[in-house]
Amino acid sequence: MEIVRDLLDSQVIDREKMKMGRIDGIVLSFDDDGRPRIDHLELGFAAMARRIHPRVESWLRVVRRWSVRRSAVYHVPWEKVIDLSHQTVQIDVKAEETPAFDWERWFAKQLVNRIPAGGKA
Repeated sequence: MEIVRDLLDSQVIDREKMKMGRIDGIVLSFDDDGRPRIDHLELGFAAMARRIHPRVESWLRVVRRWSVRRSAVYHVPWEKVIDLSHQTVQIDVKAEETPAFDWERWFAKQLVNRIPAGGKA
């Protein structure tokens, strides 16, 4: 498996097949024999910005104080990966319980719930 080609920018879906974003970073660790293994996957704009340049990532971390997200980068342990297919990576989490849905929760609370007949989110 060529992890950069096969994993980076793949669509991430939760256990219920809800889209959560794309893989923006892959973090490796080394076992006792010195062999690399995937430790966790990273989702989030800050991880993608790091691919552009470390300064872009540090700028985003400063701007993050005005963001509604709990975390600039969401880490998915490799053990949570259920299935790898050609374009998607399925993980054993519920999308609504992760920081991937912070903007959606904020939008529902601030706007949708204030619209008459907008419902509760």
